[in-house]
Amino acid sequence: MRENLEIHFQKSRIISLSKGIDFVGFKNFYYYKLARKRNIRKMEKKIKIYENGELKYREIMESYQGWQAYSKWANTLKLRKRILKKIYRIKKSSSIDGGDVGKHLK
Repeated sequence: MRENLEIHFQKSRIISLSKGIDFVGFKNFYYYKLARKRNIRKMEKKIKIYENGELKYREIMESYQGWQAYSKWANTLKLRKRILKKIYRIKKSSSIDGGDVGKHLK
């Protein structure tokens, strides 16, 4: 069974890997991949909601842990540390206990 496959010229194009390919939630480059900017912005928006008091600490940490499980497949260690520090900084300013940043980074 051999089928004739054709390229759909409106849906396909050839681009350089230096620009990155948006595929399965990541911007894929030749030697590394990054999380999509919209996913990073979405997590930062949730942090703002937490900062305004509309989310509880438990809820933001559940959201962060899910986001971290996704983002750890990309080259995002510094980004994950920065976002977790934002969460802890907000918690520390609203309570006494600051938490351990390394505990949630795996």
